[in-house]
Amino acid sequence: MGGMARRLLDMLTALMPPGRRAFGQAMIAELDYVLSRRGRARLVLGAVRVALLPPPELAGYGRAAGRAALVAAVGWIPLGIGQYLDNVAFAAGQDGNVAVLTMNAYLIVMLMTAGAVARRVAGGTGPRIVAGLAAGLVIAVLGMATFAVIDNAFLSVVSHQQSNIDGFRASGLTSMRAYINRSLEATAPGLALFVAALGVIFGALGAVADRAIVISRARRRVIPHPDQLR
Repeated sequence: MGGMARRLLDMLTALMPPGRRAFGQAMIAELDYVLSRRGRARLVLGAVRVALLPPPELAGYGRAAGRAALVAAVGWIPLGIGQYLDNVAFAAGQDGNVAVLTMNAYLIVMLMTAGAVARRVAGGTGPRIVAGLAAGLVIAVLGMATFAVIDNAFLSVVSHQQSNIDGFRASGLTSMRAYINRSLEATAPGLALFVAALGVIFGALGAVADRAIVISRARRRVIPHPDQLR
C-alpha cells in the first residue's frame, strides 16, 4: 500500500501547477510517518484535490462565471413565469408587442446585472467575457427547457397558436408534437449562440456601468458639496 500511495503522490505532484508542487513533495515526505492505510488514503485524496484545483490565475474566471450563472438562474424565474402566462394562461395566438418588449428589457437588465456582479468578484476583461457567456448559456438552456415543458405539457393550447398551425402545415409532418419538438431542437444551437453573444455584450456594459457608479459614489464622498465649503 505504501508503494502504491507513493507512486500516486508522485504522479499527482507532477500534475500540480509549479506553485503547488512543494505541497505535493511535503505530502510525499510525510508519507514515511503515516503507518495506517486510512492516513495514506487521506494524503492521496488531499493531493487529488490540490491537483484538480484550477490555477490561481484562473480562479477569478470560475468565481465570475459562477456568480453570473447564479444571477441568470435566479433572474430567469420571472421570465419562465412570463412564458407560461403568455403561452398558456393568457394565450392570444401571437405574442403581444408590450409583453415581448418587457421581457426583452428585463433580459437586458438581467445580463447587465450579471456583468456587474462578475466585475465585483474578479477584475480584468477575461473573467467578464466568461461570465457573460455563462449567463447567456444558462438563460438559453433554461429558456429552451421551459419552452419544451410548456409545449409538451400544454400541447392542446400551444397547438392552436397560429404560428404553430402555419408551420405545422408547411412541415409535412403528421404530428404536431413532433413538429414542435423538432423546431425546438433546430432552434436551440442558434439561440444559445445568440444569447451567449448578448451575455458578453450586455454583461460588459453592466460591468462598465457598475464601475462608473462606484467611481461616482467615491467622488461624491471625497469632494465636498459647495455648501460645505462656506
